[in-house]
Amino acid sequence: MNYRKSQTFFSIALLVLILLLTGCAGGAAGAPLPSTLPPTGPVASSTAAITDLPPATATLTKPKPSPTLAAATPALTATVPTSPTLTPIPTPATTGCPCPISHVVIISIDGLRPDALEEADTPTLDALRAQGAYQPAAQTVLPSVTLVNHASMVSGMSPEKHGIFWNSDDPKLGKVQGPTLFSVVHEAGLSTAMVVGKPKLEHLVLPGSVDSYIYAGFTDRQVVNEVVAVIQSDMPALLFIHLPDVDSAGHTLGWMSLGQLLVVSLTDRLIGEVVSALETEGYLEQTLLIITADHGGSGVKHGSDSPADMTVPWLAVGPGVPAGKILQSEIITYDTAATALTAFGLPIPKSWDGQPVLEIFEQEPQ
Repeated sequence: MNYRKSQTFFSIALLVLILLLTGCAGGAAGAPLPSTLPPTGPVASSTAAITDLPPATATLTKPKPSPTLAAATPALTATVPTSPTLTPIPTPATTGCPCPISHVVIISIDGLRPDALEEADTPTLDALRAQGAYQPAAQTVLPSVTLVNHASMVSGMSPEKHGIFWNSDDPKLGKVQGPTLFSVVHEAGLSTAMVVGKPKLEHLVLPGSVDSYIYAGFTDRQVVNEVVAVIQSDMPALLFIHLPDVDSAGHTLGWMSLGQLLVVSLTDRLIGEVVSALETEGYLEQTLLIITADHGGSGVKHGSDSPADMTVPWLAVGPGVPAGKILQSEIITYDTAATALTAFGLPIPKSWDGQPVLEIFEQEPQ
């Protein structure tokens, strides 16, 4: 079923989800992931076919809401806002100006599978895909879990180099091995900020590398509130945003369930608020926006080497990025950091595995 095609169905489905999340349905909650994970071998170089993903389930299971997702219930019970109309992001071809990239914003939608974007109602991301360059079959590293892949996303390195194989918030385990995207950008004299929805992501913050680190709370609504405040008060050169709700819904309701797809739609609206804030404050024309995910999932779990767990979307939009382009480059999670450095015109550390996605640049970044 394509959930875009029926607004009436969408409204009814949202009501069903609200009833589920407010405790009107029982069942067993999804099992949590282990807190520690063993090292794995090198990441496979081949890109898994998106067609190998399991089909979306048409049945909404009724698990008992977990405390995590229950905390997000107030946001879900609110009326779904209309996604703001996005003004096309100017490029050199349309403005006649060089439009240098002075800001990079990376949005990681925790647990988002690319096929969810084809099923859920996502007007903001649809508009950005039309304006930018998109790879629907980017790959994570192994194990396909949150902390390991975010470490690769911001360090430009495989787990064997960045040293994070665990997936829990445990200060005794230490920090990611650098240099990271944040430390390189900060050493170049540029400002950096992170706004996240899981406290364990503090393992990615090396001393002196992030000017403003904010754990906003475990919902997308809380994260976006803080992000908008950062944009309005003191916009950094590099802004990293982590949105947790899609992953929470996957663990509680199941990946590609109707409930998770509705949460994807709500997350899409909140991303629209971020884009609108960038536009209102005058930053959008000089911003490279990268939107991706740390892993997918199936059932109520993730962490394996299956295509459902390892295949994620990767989208770039901004000055010089070709509109409506489907990227042919093989993209792995750690390529995000290298692409961000290239946008800033900064050298990529020799220790990194990541390579910039040069397809997104119609001209050399200024």
